[in-house]
Amino acid sequence: MKKHIIALINDTLKKDGKWSRTSLTMFSAWNLVSFMVIFDLYKEGFRYDVFVTMVGVALGTKLTDSVGKRIEKK
Repeated sequence: MKKHIIALINDTLKKDGKWSRTSLTMFSAWNLVSFMVIFDLYKEGFRYDVFVTMVGVALGTKLTDSVGKRIEKK
């Protein structure tokens, strides 16, 4: 399990063997937002607007990533 986690970290947070500042910033921001959503869920219960916002951010990130990869290929 430890090997898989290390491989995942090296694959997603490093670029050419060096730490990617952009990836580290996005990772820390996503963790902070996830903590805030979980805290809000605990304190306020399920809120539809928070759920829709998280789904929208996830889909927007995926869409932006796919468009960026398409631009890189050209």
